[in-house]
Amino acid sequence: MMFAENLSAFLTHPITATVLLMVGIIGIALELLFFSSGLLALAGVAGFGLYFLGFYLAGFAGFGDLAVFGIGLVLLILELVVPSFGILSVLGAICLFGGVLLASSNPMDAAVMLGIALLVAIVVVAFAIRTFKHRGVWNRFILKEQLTTDKGFTSNPDRSYLVGMTGQAITPLRPAGTAIIQGERVDVVTNGSFIPNAKEIIVVEVEGARVVVREIESKHT
Repeated sequence: MMFAENLSAFLTHPITATVLLMVGIIGIALELLFFSSGLLALAGVAGFGLYFLGFYLAGFAGFGDLAVFGIGLVLLILELVVPSFGILSVLGAICLFGGVLLASSNPMDAAVMLGIALLVAIVVVAFAIRTFKHRGVWNRFILKEQLTTDKGFTSNPDRSYLVGMTGQAITPLRPAGTAIIQGERVDVVTNGSFIPNAKEIIVVEVEGARVVVREIESKHT
């Protein structure tokens, strides 16, 4: 009994309780941001667990308080599995903090400790984000590799091979229309001249997706 009383007095001391809340908040927040294979989450749960243990041994925390806290943990875990754009994280945080306040012998004192722990946690998390920003969860939603031509990426298919090839207009070109070139339907454009349907054309220029053609003049004998 003496050991339990001493342990309870130590864990519920304002300084100890505040540190435990810091560990709990920072551990879980960093786990959500950086996915450390559960190590940071384990540290966070341990911090909150010792906080609740202290007030449980002191006779203040009940199973209802633990249930509210447990629901918060479940919601945060669900956020990792089923992203909800932060909704589950917010609800989980509310349950976590609600459980912390309910378990305390004095909710006002607990609110002060929680406020201090939150401020310190914000500073630590901000520093971690700045230092390890290349490892954050947000990188999953950012295209890291630049899509450049020298790496084989093009916004439009390269049709420079069409220059010099001949074909036939299958729509009037006024000046844009469609032609068949080497058996392929190609959207083409003239330099401003009108080319009737079924006329023979030749590709004179390709600029990106713009294929420029002119009419092949008929040869008369």
